[in-house]
Amino acid sequence: MTNRAQSWWEVIQSKRDPRTWTWSEFKRQFEMQFFSSYQCSINEQEFLAFKQGDMSVLEYERRFHDLSLFASQFIATKQHMIDRLRDELH
Repeated sequence: MTNRAQSWWEVIQSKRDPRTWTWSEFKRQFEMQFFSSYQCSINEQEFLAFKQGDMSVLEYERRFHDLSLFASQFIATKQHMIDRLRDELH
């Protein structure tokens, strides 16, 4: 972890036991701390327009996963994620 992230995590742990958090709560707090709402919106739009293009399947899957963290409302279930990943392959 970077010093900034480590400091943030220590503050979070001092305020509330992180074991009681849901993934959504953690994600929301993390994004509020480290990503502007503008950047989250840009990543969401990139996810919605994302295609494999000339990337290898491995490169595509990695980038898809990274972007999907900002677009969870569009992939509510694991099956939705699989379908979207598959649909945008060549």
